[in-house]
Amino acid sequence: MVTSGSKVQQFLLHILAPIMCSIAVGFVFNQGDVFDRHYGAFQFVWSAVVAAVFYYLLVFVRFRDALLGFTLLFLFTFLTTESTRPAFILRDIFYVGGIGLAIFLYFHYVARSPAGNHAFTPFMLAGIYAIVYIIASEIHLGILRTFAMENTGGTIGSVASACAFFGVLIGFALGCGISLNDRLWGRSRATTNVASV
Repeated sequence: MVTSGSKVQQFLLHILAPIMCSIAVGFVFNQGDVFDRHYGAFQFVWSAVVAAVFYYLLVFVRFRDALLGFTLLFLFTFLTTESTRPAFILRDIFYVGGIGLAIFLYFHYVARSPAGNHAFTPFMLAGIYAIVYIIASEIHLGILRTFAMENTGGTIGSVASACAFFGVLIGFALGCGISLNDRLWGRSRATTNVASV
């Protein structure tokens, strides 16, 4: 019989691999800036935390409980970034929403699919993550320009390229962590979870 304490331990062990992989990749490209929340490179830490926790909530608990957990992560993001201006609050909404959407799409359409080729998890998650990141950032930038709000990102091209860069690297790192967990612990939980959506 699996106790609730052992489930919590399993959950914590599972989220470590994707987070550590993302930090390692971020450190290669940005060194110590990954730990400074005032730099864009901090995404390698915080995005990994949000993504890993949400993914394994989807794996371990019911869908509605995973959504509650994601909502708490969403609120905690505002505390970590200390965004107070409307443009930055809007940025965080799209940023965390994009992470949640990318992880949900990956979990629902790839991880739970028995026909999927899970050997390519890092590449699939990198692609999904980058596409969602780019779309979310362009919508965010469009809203800022439409309502003449403060610009937090730059031109459409520069924002898209930065989002593609971060999206591919973070998605790939998270995928490597998930693949590592699948090899260490097995992937049966993700495919047999009956969380309804």
